[in-house]
Order: sequence, then C-alpha cells, then structure tokens
Amino acid sequence: MSTHSYSQEVVWIIGASSGIGAALARELAARGATLALSARRKEALETLTQSLGAGHQIFPLDVAHKEEVAATARAIHSSYGRIDRVIFMAAAYTPMKLSALDMAATKQMIEVNLLGAFHVVEAVLPILTQQGRGQLALCGSVAGYTGLPGGQPYSATKAGIINLAESLRAELPRSIDVKLISPGFVKSELTDKNEFKMPMIITAERAAGAIADGLPERGFEIHFPKIFTRMLKLLRALPYAISLRITPHFNA
Repeated sequence: MSTHSYSQEVVWIIGASSGIGAALARELAARGATLALSARRKEALETLTQSLGAGHQIFPLDVAHKEEVAATARAIHSSYGRIDRVIFMAAAYTPMKLSALDMAATKQMIEVNLLGAFHVVEAVLPILTQQGRGQLALCGSVAGYTGLPGGQPYSATKAGIINLAESLRAELPRSIDVKLISPGFVKSELTDKNEFKMPMIITAERAAGAIADGLPERGFEIHFPKIFTRMLKLLRALPYAISLRITPHFNA
C-alpha cells in the first residue's frame, strides 16, 4: 500500500464540507498537504479547517456558478503561487425513479455534478497548462458504469463524469495527470438517503485512504472496494443482449 507524503503540495479539494471530501481533507492534511477547501457550506468548512491545524484555507463556492469557480481558482493560484492537485468531489444526490422524476432535484444534480465539473475544468486547465504540470481528479461513481433501476438521474451525471475524464486523458499532455475516482457505496449524508441495502458499503475514511493512496499512482482510475467495482465492470463489459437481461434484477 502506498504511503505517499503530500508534503509541500498544494491540493484544492472541491466538495470538502462532508462525506468523502471532508475525510479526504483530513487524510491529506495528515500526510502533509497544504489544502485549499471549497464547498457551499462555509460553516462546515470552517469547522473542518479548525480541526486540521495551521496552513489551510477555505474558499467557499457553488460549483454551479461558473464565475465563482473561475474567481476561486484564480484566488487559490494567487495565494499559493501554484496548484499541484485539483480534486473535484462535489455532488448532489436525490434518489428517485424515472417514473417519478423530481425535475428541480434533477436540475440541481446536473448543475452540481456535471456542469460543475465542466466549470472546474474550464477554470483550472489554463493554470495547469501554464504551470506545465499538475493533476486533475474527477469523482465519478460506479453508478455511472451502467444504467440500473432507481439510479437516475444521479447515474447519468456520473456517466458524464467518466466520459469527461476519459476525454481529458485523451486530449491533455501527460504532464497534466488526469484521474477518475470511482467509489462504490460509501457511508455519507448522500447514501443515508437510500432506503435499500447497499452492498459492500465502506466508511468515508476508508474511501479517503484509497484515494490518497491512488492519486500519486500511474493508473487512470481509482476504484474501490475492488471486489464490488470489478463485478460492475464485468457487467458493463457484457453485450447488451446479456446485460439488459441482468440489470432489472438490481431493482432497489
């Protein structure tokens, strides 16, 4: 297992107020990183930062607002002189079925989960390009691997994140490292909304450890827990004639 030290690295975590993002902030701070922490909830960021020790700063923002994201990226770069890693963890989630869509919640998920990621990409690519190095990590989900009953519209936004990360990896020079983070079920405020049994669910702390270990590695995707994610990868790899006979049995 990797024990990479993040000493002297400036890491911007977007979506750091709770869940995996907050746990990742604690993990990376313990490994020596200097953190710029963003989320919509300023008070939660302040509480988190107070627990991390000196040297970290908060930059509240709503990723759905393009101008806020761009201004925050400039402010962080100006404050630290560089950004070594940008980790997009922001997410909105409301469980629902396609037969009972809540369009207000659907719009929010698209704006935060997917459009927010595009806002971050637009804001940070010029900075990383100017630096000639850096990392951009986008948090997708195994929910984006394949369409399952009861997974929309969250799953659609995460499928978009997977595709976006793949395109970034294809387009950008290798000096800018692109990572895709694909968690399975992780105990958090988001998954607490689920009323179905979540197989192989893990803690946010375990997820944070897996991400912190994976970010410096050479591979493209960080996925966990491996037994669960590999099963879903196999399902995704099957021909539709087979997989579409199986997926209805995943009904929550």
